[in-house]
Amino acid sequence: MSLESLDRFNALEQLQDVRRRLEALTRSLAGAWVPSADIIEEEDHFRLLVDLPGVRPEDLELKEEGTTLTLGGVRHPIVGTYNLQERPSGHFQRSFDLGQRIQPGSAQASLKGGVLEVIVKKAMD
Repeated sequence: MSLESLDRFNALEQLQDVRRRLEALTRSLAGAWVPSADIIEEEDHFRLLVDLPGVRPEDLELKEEGTTLTLGGVRHPIVGTYNLQERPSGHFQRSFDLGQRIQPGSAQASLKGGVLEVIVKKAMD
């Protein structure tokens, strides 16, 4: 491994450490954790992909309002003694402003492999 590769590896480790610290600060200030998400705009709808490993469908709530989707829920802790715990548990809430009105009641959601996929149609003006 070259010195340049080691420098990149160290930089990535430092960035991951900063991310973990920011998430911990967010949890301590807001009492919640923030799941990672992607929003993909397609011709007539938006596709929202949210990383939610360990979250059960019955512990999720989705609300559509104007141009905003709000997702909330809870990840329950796994009972046991942790040797390492990087995935937070507890309540979370996250809002996404899509910048365009969405069709009320059009959201379709599925949770597979720890990834929530929500498809919501754009409003036809």
